[in-house]
Amino acid sequence: MSREGRKRLVMGFVKVGLGLLLALTLVWASWELLQTWQNNPTRLAAPVKSEPVRVVKLTTNGVLDEAWVLHRLALPRGVSLMELDLQVLQDALLADHQIRTAVLTRKFPDTLVVTLQERTPVGRLRVQERSGGARDLLVARDGVVFVGINFEPSMVSGLPWLDGITLTPARGGGFTPVLGMETLADLFETAQVNVPLLYRTWRVASLERFSTYGEIVIRTDSIPEITFGLRDNFYTQIALLDAVLAETQSKPVQSINLSFGKKQVPVVFAPLPGVALPPASTVTPGIHDARRAVPDRPLTRPTRPFFTFQPSQPRETSRDL
Repeated sequence: MSREGRKRLVMGFVKVGLGLLLALTLVWASWELLQTWQNNPTRLAAPVKSEPVRVVKLTTNGVLDEAWVLHRLALPRGVSLMELDLQVLQDALLADHQIRTAVLTRKFPDTLVVTLQERTPVGRLRVQERSGGARDLLVARDGVVFVGINFEPSMVSGLPWLDGITLTPARGGGFTPVLGMETLADLFETAQVNVPLLYRTWRVASLERFSTYGEIVIRTDSIPEITFGLRDNFYTQIALLDAVLAETQSKPVQSINLSFGKKQVPVVFAPLPGVALPPASTVTPGIHDARRAVPDRPLTRPTRPFFTFQPSQPRETSRDL
């Protein structure tokens, strides 16, 4: 190969090497820029011009409003979109357990978009504080306990009280989720849809025997104890309860046990003043006396029924700063 040929070959290798180096540099710079944008966008605030945040637009499927969001975010006056640390703001929102998910996005030039999914309470409980006072808390169907903000008082007062629950403090504040709430929420949902008038009389729901026997005990305005189990689905048990109440409406009922299945329903009648409880042989046909029907050992817990629900539609609001 001549001298000119070798020179051209070397220059070709040099050009290929420089091109490859330039391509690798661009890839690395793009990667660093992407990581900075995702993890620490405030580092880009200096070279990138951004308007101060003037509008916070809220989209939620619950009851929280823009005023609550602005209070939780506590945005500094005059802060720009690029100066916001979205991860820190998201953590501030999620610190309230009424929030299930929170997504924050920038919409240039001056709008911060906040999208929330909120928890809806299915029950309430009263806890004793160390100071000696008491406060009421709400519990969602996933078992998460939270204070509850902006809910209608009439809606909260209509929720059954929860009993037989031990709250365990969680790391970072709050409490660990309550076990059995998914199943209890299914029972409440079935009763609300099929027997709404009866459901409105439910005052207390106990999960004390749920983990051991798979039973949920309901206390109503007129019946001290109605026991639901997992042998049959809740629709079947609610229908059976309605039939039993229709058959015993003229008698004071002390307890009804639906956990044994539809073939037998132990019922205990409350004695009338000055009247002794009749013997088991004289109890209404088709309804077994609990003193004879309740076994000494609990039945084996069957598989939990499955229900699906339609999610509520989100609403959108915005507020100028």
